[in-house]
Amino acid sequence: MMSDIMASLWAAVTLSAALGFAGLALVSLVRARPFSHPSFFLSLILTAAWLGAAAWSGPGSALALCSEAARNLGWLWFMASLYSSDPQTRRISAVGWVYIGLFASQALVLAAIIRAMLFGVSVGAAVGGFATVQMLVAAGALVLLHNLFEATRTDKRHALTMPLAALGLLWAYDLNLYAISYLSGEPAGLMVMLRPVALFMMMAMLVVASLRPGAQGVHLSRPAAFRSLALAGIGGWLGILSLLALLVPGVGLAFGKLAQGAVLLGTVVGAALMLLSPRMRAHLRVWTAKHFYEHRYDYRAEWLRFTATLNRGETVALSIDARVVKALADIVESPAGLLVTSTGGTANLAAIWPSGAVQAVSDGWAAMVDYMGDASRIIQLDEVRSGNAPSEEVAAIPSWLIADPRFWIAVPLVHLDHIEALVVLARPPLDRALDWEDFDLLRVAGRQAASHIAEARGAEALAESTRFEEFHSRFAFMMHDVKNLASQMALLSRNAARHGEKPEFREDMVVTLKLCADRLSQLMQRLSQQEKVSISRLTRVDVAMIARRIAEARRSQHPLEVVGLTSATAWGDRETIDQLLTHLVQNAIEASTPDSVVRIRVGHKDGCATLRIEDQGKGMSPEFLRSMLFRPFHSTKEGGFGIGAYQARQLAEAMGGTLSVESRIGEGTSFTLSLPEQKQAQHILSDSEAA
Repeated sequence: MMSDIMASLWAAVTLSAALGFAGLALVSLVRARPFSHPSFFLSLILTAAWLGAAAWSGPGSALALCSEAARNLGWLWFMASLYSSDPQTRRISAVGWVYIGLFASQALVLAAIIRAMLFGVSVGAAVGGFATVQMLVAAGALVLLHNLFEATRTDKRHALTMPLAALGLLWAYDLNLYAISYLSGEPAGLMVMLRPVALFMMMAMLVVASLRPGAQGVHLSRPAAFRSLALAGIGGWLGILSLLALLVPGVGLAFGKLAQGAVLLGTVVGAALMLLSPRMRAHLRVWTAKHFYEHRYDYRAEWLRFTATLNRGETVALSIDARVVKALADIVESPAGLLVTSTGGTANLAAIWPSGAVQAVSDGWAAMVDYMGDASRIIQLDEVRSGNAPSEEVAAIPSWLIADPRFWIAVPLVHLDHIEALVVLARPPLDRALDWEDFDLLRVAGRQAASHIAEARGAEALAESTRFEEFHSRFAFMMHDVKNLASQMALLSRNAARHGEKPEFREDMVVTLKLCADRLSQLMQRLSQQEKVSISRLTRVDVAMIARRIAEARRSQHPLEVVGLTSATAWGDRETIDQLLTHLVQNAIEASTPDSVVRIRVGHKDGCATLRIEDQGKGMSPEFLRSMLFRPFHSTKEGGFGIGAYQARQLAEAMGGTLSVESRIGEGTSFTLSLPEQKQAQHILSDSEAA
């Protein structure tokens, strides 16, 4: 019963394939695509007739065998017509005689079957060598297909690719079917049953060839090719399993168990390597690109991904500097990197991606930035480590960068012949030497990234200019109020000499003075965070005494303590140090909880007196510390103007000192003011600079 159902199902599938080929023949006749030669139409009709005969009378019947031989003659004629369409091949060559030989052998088989059918001779006796002849015809046809493709002019190969691939599938399947039948001495039942499936695939290829323009090539995308390779690997593995399933039962139980264990172990190990090992996946991608593609990169896909990364997309939480690092790192599959910016002749570490992935020194980049700006070349750090790099290149690179083997290459980001930044990338899982494609793509991507950075800087500068203009407008209104108050005071002073003895005037004077005092108090409160200070002379100052005085004055507001040295003198301006330290202590108090202690630690380091203000507040992120803290109009406080830290560092540098910061999210922040103990060159900070 089951065999009858399977036979009916096979006949239905085969008949469906026959109808499909017949329909394709009618379409090719109407549209004359992809080929107008009558042999193509005839071959499709003969293929449909063969499938119909096989579905009607069975795959091994005389009618089916006769139709198959006729089908082969049709496709051989079609191949010969393609070969002879080239004017240079009009004469019969050695290949032409091969066509004639295959025609003759197939025609003899067809004649023998027809004679047996007409005269009642046993078909089995007439076609006793049918499998052998068909195997030889299929092998010869495959050779002719290869020769046909090689002999075709390059401008016509695109049109032939898909039809020849369809014929290759047909002949290759027949070759395997009849080879197995010849070697086993009986028909290959499974391959006979699956034969309609192969014909459906052939028909699909011919449909694609009829729909697309003749001059347009078909190319698999890289993801599709990679997945196709994976599917081919799975198919090969299933083939090995099938072969073992056939061989193992005949060689003994012990070997069978061993083979099963080996198959299971190999499957688990292979799956684990592909799923858990980035290096193994990288090896597979490189091998695929090397053997399946003319170029290493899919430039369209790379550029779309690169542009999407720079324009936020999924990386919206990252700064522009971190997005640039990620975009370049993704090209060469680097896991991490850092970016150093070049601004105003100074080089600073601006971003590390992912945050905390690598350790880097913040200073010492100036020489490397200058060298890469002049050379505009990508540096392979392994060449520097091996001693194959120029001496000036070795001298320009920081020694710690050379000593750390995790760092791999450095890419300059050049914009309008000026280096905007440089990116140092970490070594990818699959270490390899860069070639010309890598250099070209990284160089172009670097220029594009430099344009994005320059545009971002211009936008930030414009925003800061707008904020400064807003501040100037505010100060203009305040100056107008001060001018009005000064005018009132001047008028009051002039009238006091003439009307000072009058009680009414004295009452009005008291009211006016009170109003002016209230108005000035309001203005002073508004100006307290934007006070202008000028430094004209530096003297020796005991910074420890200033710290104790400020702590004593603020202790009623918040717990403060001064620890460390009891005396520490430095060169500076007493009022400026007082203002700067007051600002830092106020910030620490605002960042702390009411019961947490703010400490002022007095110390000495490298010829400088130091004041370290420590709080236990919420802290600041590394990204904010690197790129926003000491820039105006960026604040972590709601409603803050963001110029306090900017002004504090300017004041510290004006006295010949420095202001540094350390902070961790959730642990707190420490600002360190360092002032020189020995007198240095006079530093003068103008009012405009102090603002």
